[in-house]
Amino acid sequence: MDDLDGDSLRPVDARLWGKCDGLPGPYPVVCHLIDTAAMAGALWDAWAAGLGVLRADVLGERIAAHMRSLVCFWAGLHDIGKISPSFQVLVDDLYQRLVTESPEYGEDHAEPGLRHNEVTQWVLVEIFRELGYRADDSVRRDVGHQIAQLLGGHHGRFCPAIGRRSELRAPRSSRPGIGKGVWEEQCRAHAVVLRELTGAREVLHERLPVPAAIVVLGIVIVADWLASQESFITARMPGPTWTASPDELRAHWERAVADAPRVVQEAGLGRGLLADRTFKELFGFDEPNSLQASVMKELPDLVNGPGLLLCTAPPGDGKTETALYAAGVLARASDANGLGFCLPTMATTDAMHKRVARFAERALLGDAALTKVHSMAWLSSGSAGDAAAGAADGGEVITDAQASTEAAQWLHAGRRGLLAPLSTFTIDQGLAGVLPVEYNALRLMATAGKVMVIDEAHSYDAWMHALLLRWLEWLGALRAPVILLSATLTGETARSLVEAYMLGAGHTISQELRPRYPGWLFADAVTGTVHSPREVTSERERVVAFETVPVCRGGDAAQPEHRLAVIRKLLENVVDGDRGCVLVCCTTVTEAQDTYRHLADWFRRVEESGGRPPALRLLHSRYRERDRAAILDACERDFGKKGARPRTVLVSTQIVEQSLDLDFDLLITDLAPMALLLQRSGRCQRHRDERADLHHARRPEWVGSQPRVIVLDPVDERGEFTVPEEWGEVYDESLLHRTSELLRERGGEPVKIPGDVQELVDAVYAENFATVTPLNDATARRIARADARRLADEAAQRGTVKLVAIPSPDDGRLRNLHNLIETQVEMDPALLTTRLGADSERVVCVYEQRPGEWTLDEAGQVPVPGMKGRSRVTRDQARVIAEYMIPVPGRYFGEGTELLKTPPSWKKNVVLRDWKLLPMRRASDGGWYGRMRPGRVTYRADSGLQLI
Repeated sequence: MDDLDGDSLRPVDARLWGKCDGLPGPYPVVCHLIDTAAMAGALWDAWAAGLGVLRADVLGERIAAHMRSLVCFWAGLHDIGKISPSFQVLVDDLYQRLVTESPEYGEDHAEPGLRHNEVTQWVLVEIFRELGYRADDSVRRDVGHQIAQLLGGHHGRFCPAIGRRSELRAPRSSRPGIGKGVWEEQCRAHAVVLRELTGAREVLHERLPVPAAIVVLGIVIVADWLASQESFITARMPGPTWTASPDELRAHWERAVADAPRVVQEAGLGRGLLADRTFKELFGFDEPNSLQASVMKELPDLVNGPGLLLCTAPPGDGKTETALYAAGVLARASDANGLGFCLPTMATTDAMHKRVARFAERALLGDAALTKVHSMAWLSSGSAGDAAAGAADGGEVITDAQASTEAAQWLHAGRRGLLAPLSTFTIDQGLAGVLPVEYNALRLMATAGKVMVIDEAHSYDAWMHALLLRWLEWLGALRAPVILLSATLTGETARSLVEAYMLGAGHTISQELRPRYPGWLFADAVTGTVHSPREVTSERERVVAFETVPVCRGGDAAQPEHRLAVIRKLLENVVDGDRGCVLVCCTTVTEAQDTYRHLADWFRRVEESGGRPPALRLLHSRYRERDRAAILDACERDFGKKGARPRTVLVSTQIVEQSLDLDFDLLITDLAPMALLLQRSGRCQRHRDERADLHHARRPEWVGSQPRVIVLDPVDERGEFTVPEEWGEVYDESLLHRTSELLRERGGEPVKIPGDVQELVDAVYAENFATVTPLNDATARRIARADARRLADEAAQRGTVKLVAIPSPDDGRLRNLHNLIETQVEMDPALLTTRLGADSERVVCVYEQRPGEWTLDEAGQVPVPGMKGRSRVTRDQARVIAEYMIPVPGRYFGEGTELLKTPPSWKKNVVLRDWKLLPMRRASDGGWYGRMRPGRVTYRADSGLQLI
């Protein structure tokens, strides 16, 4: 192919448009291609050093040396498919003028439904062959086809491979709507311009490793979005006399190259480099504990680059600080771009975000964006407000409607944190990268350049664990350093996690692997060495008394064996005394609300009879964000390390058991699997160990010599174990029954933490449970049946993951990139939402004060922003709305739900457009009620959204 000034080549036609809607005029496609190429260069400069999969040891010295110019060139080519009749015809007046002025453009006809990204793939196969990329009659070996298919996937979905030999050899003759003649000449002319400007003289003779290709595509997608921002385009719209001459093209390129780094920086897409600082400088205290000291002393000598650190220790043993310190070690050794901290729930992400932010203030070299990403980025007032406000501020991305929405989410709203150099996010955001969802490649790229910390690695079911294994494979292949944290982990689970990561990195594990508890191990992705596990002593060794109390449900709550009556009896000390903090942990939101109402009635009667009951609080996820944030803040203030510890009973769901540094004098909890009970016990006298008690002066006398955890063991009317119907499928019956039997057999024998933890966790999962705990025949048969159901369900979940998850990074099927988006069976979108916990919708209760007058509050003081008119919701208004957003299960919507239409102004905000408005109307009793699928609902600041 000729150079930019080649005499035989038709000049670039400036009349061919690339962007139009929302602009003062058509923007030439050549300008957008040049802009995107320049933006890719700026992103390369910002990210490439931290993307290990793009280095010479992966790509080879020759290709790695030219990779920057190649990526710029490829990024510029992403929209070359717009140089086709099927795209140009989309703006009729521009197309008719083009054909009138140059009739040769009308010799080929458009093909309805042919998208420009498909044309890009077909056109580039031919162009890359002409450039000298190695050709082959099979798409599995054709180098140009891989890059062409890669660039055809820039809207988040790969196009099917070009299957026939004849199509590979002559794409234009095989696909109507692409265009020949002048269309072909213009494609070549645009490609030559890009090649000359980017200096991409090198050609590929070997296919890129698939992980490297994924990272390249991620850079191309983000470059395209940044270059498609309305503000960026309008500032460089060519004038009416612009003809795309060589001098004008070079001037446009030089300006784009000069401006691109600023655009990347303003988008918060730089690097987050972690300084080598002392433990005190990072965390503010002098003496690291034994776990932290061991990692500080030994890990740096083991690290050669990326690898996996597995750390297991009881709650409160400083795993978070250990992980953050180790992240710095791994980041510096592998030159990573930043840190991603991944947690299982949205509430834990809130709490961790604050800790990571404090760490970042002390550890960062320079400035880096720190953002928080939840499931759909909505739970907390902070993240929801940031997302909605960011969407309010973010300019339009000029592309088709679906891609524009996605781009706005990534650049300005809910998913921006995945691209940011420092972020905290929920596990579903990472796991979605290994599912066949749109932009899964971008999710993988976004996590490739960071040290990934995955907390609570023990807390996932078989489905999510299988997805986690596949994600770890990809992280290993992407050369991303990983840190896994867990309070309780079976040996088999630990091995599977390490093995998956090392397999992705190209290594196998031959030796038996069993973690030490507490302790850590490091698997080196560079050498393939899995270093011997290090065992450490816990400086928070303690003995916890686990007592089981059988409880029944239904019938008269005054009966002594009724769950509520048992809870009342256990609370008598704090009700009658002058101090004490008690946590009552419930399995479901509904049961927590019922328990709270029952205790509130009791406390009211106590007060009416002259008594002084303790304060009563409720914590779960189904609150307005402002109310939930206030409850959490009050809990951390009152029951944290420096808390005043007012006499209180807190009723909560499992939201309280992870990543919250709270200390209660007594824990009363519904039965849960052993691993979770041990985790939950970390909230009982958390700041007390065998040496000292931080809250000794405020402990009530009735606490005794050991922390006490009262487990409410559910039984039926015959006194036999049963899983309450109200719990649904929150926990597996097999694990609950095994835990119940194990605790009963121990007869209240105290549990040594950490000494007994590993044994207890392994015991619950023992293949032959009868060898662990004596069982009568009936119980053994019942557990065996439940085990069979559990094992069958787990096998089914793993089988489902094999069918719906994307292939492993070294799977030969990925020679056709379409298999990253089309797996063995089509995935039902509901499977993703229900399994990954993303089924929660966002609802805003709006109160009808008068016909047509709606407010966010019952008192009528806060009008709903954007209910009238069509102007965009402002940043401040978006934050106000976010404070009143409530998460609810997706099953709450459907037949019987009454909702208001989404206001036009909300539809202009990429976050608010998905939030639902629930009308609340005042009833004759003075209360406010709405209607959802389960029935009537109301909202109270103390108890949240609840069914009536």
